[in-house]
Amino acid sequence: MDTKELIESGDLELYVCGALPANRAQEIAQISKQHPEVLEEIISIENAYQRLAAGLAPDHNDETYAKLEAIIGAKNKVLKSPSSWSPYIGWAAAGLLLIASGYFYNANNEANEEIVQIEQQKEFLETENIEMESINSQYVSTLQVLSDPKTVKVNLAGQAGFESSNAVAFYNNEKNVTYIDTKGLPEVPENMVYQLWSLTLDPLTPTSLGTLPTEKDAYNELLRIDNDYDTQAFGITLEEAGGAIAPTLERLYTLGVIDKG
Repeated sequence: MDTKELIESGDLELYVCGALPANRAQEIAQISKQHPEVLEEIISIENAYQRLAAGLAPDHNDETYAKLEAIIGAKNKVLKSPSSWSPYIGWAAAGLLLIASGYFYNANNEANEEIVQIEQQKEFLETENIEMESINSQYVSTLQVLSDPKTVKVNLAGQAGFESSNAVAFYNNEKNVTYIDTKGLPEVPENMVYQLWSLTLDPLTPTSLGTLPTEKDAYNELLRIDNDYDTQAFGITLEEAGGAIAPTLERLYTLGVIDKG
């Protein structure tokens, strides 16, 4: 079958309608790549469908519409009658088919979007669950230390010039950990940090346990500090951002000695 016979056969209309067997549709797809006149005819048929979907009345002198009408009429078993409305019955059926196709296409897209949203919500909840498990694990670990009989509570009282300041440390020498409650410290000035010191008293030897977070929310939490030193007292000083090698005693805000009794 040459291209002219193919164009006149009605197979291209069936191809556009999706009514051909898969193997024949594949043949026509391949032929359209090799013969521009076949591709042009397919585009013409597709344009006819688009006009039909837009509600435009067909031109009865248009061969493409005539072929489509014949195919649709045969497919839907439309009976001809003297009424002037009969030629449009098949077109109405085709229009409804196209509208329905558009509806289901949109519905399918909406369903896919809902699936994506559900997957995103699922991932969000899984992340939230992991974070909650981590927080719960931290709480359990904190409670274990605080309830341990070997954990010592140390009150850090405000020092000269900073009498209204205070803090509380919970020290466990066996677990090498210290928890510090800094709610009693004033808000840290800009470009400054609080620094926690482990002290031995004889001779007086300070060892930095690090700077404390400057975020305001951190003051409402117990801060966990690794501490494997033989601490006899704790001190908190105010230092320039980055911390100091040795404590600035003029800015010693709080000090507390561990009660060995």
